[in-house]
Amino acid sequence: MNRNEIAVQDTWDLTPVYENTAAWEAALAEASEKIRTLPRLIAAMTASAQALYAAVRTVSDTGLLAERLYTYAHLRYSTDTSDNEARTIMGRAQNLLTDYGEAAAPFDTLLLTLEEAQLAAFFRELPALEEEYGILLRNTFRYKPHTLSGAEEQLLAAYQKVTGTAEDTYETFTSSDMKFGTIRDAQGNEVELTDTNYAMYLRSPDREVRKAAFTTLYAGYRQFSNTFASLYAGQVEAEKVSAKVRHYGSALEKALFPDHMTPEIYQNMVNAVSGHLDVLFRYYRLKKKVLGLDEMHLYDTYVPMNAGAVDRKYTYPEAVEEVLNAVSVFGQEYVDILRQGYADRWVDIYPNAGKVGGAFSGGCASTAPYILLNFQGLDDDVSTLAHESGHSMHSWFTRHNNLPQYADYSIFVAEVPSTVNELLLAFYRLEHTDDKAEKLTILGNLLDLYKATIYRQIMFAEFEQQTHARAEAGEILTAELLCDLYYKLNEKYFGDTVVLDKEIACEWMRVPHFYYNFYVYKYAVGLSAASHIVSRIRAGEPGALESYFAFLKLGHTKNPIESLKVAGVDMTRTDVFDSAVAMFAGLIDEFEKLAEV
Repeated sequence: MNRNEIAVQDTWDLTPVYENTAAWEAALAEASEKIRTLPRLIAAMTASAQALYAAVRTVSDTGLLAERLYTYAHLRYSTDTSDNEARTIMGRAQNLLTDYGEAAAPFDTLLLTLEEAQLAAFFRELPALEEEYGILLRNTFRYKPHTLSGAEEQLLAAYQKVTGTAEDTYETFTSSDMKFGTIRDAQGNEVELTDTNYAMYLRSPDREVRKAAFTTLYAGYRQFSNTFASLYAGQVEAEKVSAKVRHYGSALEKALFPDHMTPEIYQNMVNAVSGHLDVLFRYYRLKKKVLGLDEMHLYDTYVPMNAGAVDRKYTYPEAVEEVLNAVSVFGQEYVDILRQGYADRWVDIYPNAGKVGGAFSGGCASTAPYILLNFQGLDDDVSTLAHESGHSMHSWFTRHNNLPQYADYSIFVAEVPSTVNELLLAFYRLEHTDDKAEKLTILGNLLDLYKATIYRQIMFAEFEQQTHARAEAGEILTAELLCDLYYKLNEKYFGDTVVLDKEIACEWMRVPHFYYNFYVYKYAVGLSAASHIVSRIRAGEPGALESYFAFLKLGHTKNPIESLKVAGVDMTRTDVFDSAVAMFAGLIDEFEKLAEV
């Protein structure tokens, strides 16, 4: 449908952010004026505790306002990328962030001209400086070896928008311009194939439908393989150059630094997961046997594990109630907050022409934690609602328990609460049905979750690691090289259990996360940590709920590694991944026993 055909109550309400475009314009003018004051305040910031307080407060407040302006523009743009007004304000919001970045860039550089003893003296002289901004200022000192001169920082800030061009172009191209043609569904009807409905057809019981969807989609991507290679190579080059000029050893090291991670921990994680491929191969052999296939192709791997079963169809209100029931283990406060959020239209529910694919939880420190869905009533859509609701409730708790400057959290921990909710939903369903077929379907979905979130994301993580390493060694990332690398990784992660259809070599082209700079491994971190947390909660372990809620409320008051330790998870240990794989193996055992295979 077109955007104007979607019922208003099924779209998110952005009026609490800005009543209309005119209100947004007024706030934009205010932010622009604040940005003009920054150079004067920053230039004087090291003179006294009061001067530093005035500068850091204005820099922080202006950044929060710019973030709010961008949030409104991005949310509008996300629901209809073909809307000219939305595209215009999105561009202006990006320009504002660039202006802010240029004006604020000298702050860190000048701050780092202070000695830590001088900063401590300022804290003693003006306690409010430490109370409100102490964590922020101390964290800045970690970046001292990677911070350039004032002029250099301003130059890099001026290129902020340029370095995001590859990602922006990729998003616009894939959501607005790409067309894949049509296929015939199980009833013989000719239907348009899109990136959004592709997953639905890939789960079809009709093998010809699955194959047609698979081959048609990747034929669409293959015809633009050089374009996608150019975009991705541009993204990698931008990350490589940024790492080099800031004196990091690699783009990977730079990406991991904010989370107190290291390339060695990253490699240990990859080794820990890829060292258990025997369990993954066991899963594929089980699926092949359950589906009754002589040979299993890649387009068969997404079919539900319960042979003959079909997805239960949900209305959106039914999905909401299912999610609320599943998270009731957290107590009434959590349920009431989430229910009210749904009623207050946090969620943009259904797909429409021009809307970006997939799902996300968004917003900023001063807005509701909005959720974008493309809901089509499948089991996966209910799980997605639970997942994004986990993100949004994490955001709600951080925003209501911290000062605005600390009311966010690292991406490193972001996928933990979302995955906790997904697991709780699955276990709730298992416990509230006596139907064997439904239990098998739920178990199958859980198995698919572990396969996709741990093994598949680590395969993606290896792809990023290898492509960046090739680029940093001076190789040119051509379409041929990228397709070859990706195909070989599929050989590693599928072994001889699945027929590797040649089309899979193009799959890297449709993974937007490759433009997020080493993001994908965090999904594996999320599920591994979430598995541990859910096990503690479901076992009724004393303090499990209290430690989890303490974690949800931390925001940026602790670094990511220490934050997870509050929830009882030490991610520096490889046994966290070993235990997640063990849970995966246990689910395979449970499925085999129930299915009697």
